[in-house]
Amino acid sequence: SEAIIAIGGSFGTLSEISFALRLKIPVIGINTWNVSEQIIKAENPHEAVSKAFSLISHNSDNWGGMRHKKA
Repeated sequence: SEAIIAIGGSFGTLSEISFALRLKIPVIGINTWNVSEQIIKAENPHEAVSKAFSLISHNSDNWGGMRHKKA
């Protein structure tokens, strides 16, 4: 994934957030775990998707996560 959106959640969501952050994949959260300052907060789904697309297109180099690279 280029980014994930975490919505609410229990321990499975926490696990997915942890894996994403460890892989340097941006995490946008809506009413979810507050375990890291790296989780970007959003108030609603529209805002979350907008932030995800913005991060993917403008800031992917800053995250250094797993990316599909052209040969």
